[in-house]
Amino acid sequence: MKIKLSLFALICCLKFNFAQSIKLEINSNESSIKYKGDHLLHSWEGVNNNVNGIAILNSKDNQIEKIAILIYIRDFDSGNSGRDAHSLEVLEALKYPEIRFYSESINIVGDKVNLKGTLNFHGIKIEKEVAGNLKRKNETFQINGNFKLIPTDFKIKLPSFLSVKMENLLDIEYSIALE
Repeated sequence: MKIKLSLFALICCLKFNFAQSIKLEINSNESSIKYKGDHLLHSWEGVNNNVNGIAILNSKDNQIEKIAILIYIRDFDSGNSGRDAHSLEVLEALKYPEIRFYSESINIVGDKVNLKGTLNFHGIKIEKEVAGNLKRKNETFQINGNFKLIPTDFKIKLPSFLSVKMENLLDIEYSIALE
């Protein structure tokens, strides 16, 4: 129910006109967001295969003009339940359970896409530019790419192990399927 309400809110925020636009939904079975963290002694990854959201396709030029993505922190899986539980504490997942990205500025040139939008994470909104590759096949769009994220930009206290804090940089890799 929460997901449906969140998606409804995303639709309302996009303010689109049905007569000139087509709504595309993120296919959660074909989409994922992965992060990679580093510490002096080890590295780790976590993946979220429960990506939700929509995009608006301008029917005149068949281009994506808006996108809204919603993921829950609880859905990241690093393969280590202890690490995942600690991540929920560090990220204050009870207080800030969602990560959202909204973009109304999308530039597509050939098979390259540039998304300029707002990333809302840990209660902080930051303007973010994300580049990627775009593949189209009939009514399906696939956007893949990666970018860097600095946790302290979102006022996240870096966890430490053996009195050494993790690196203040996360590599984010994403794959978004729109249908």
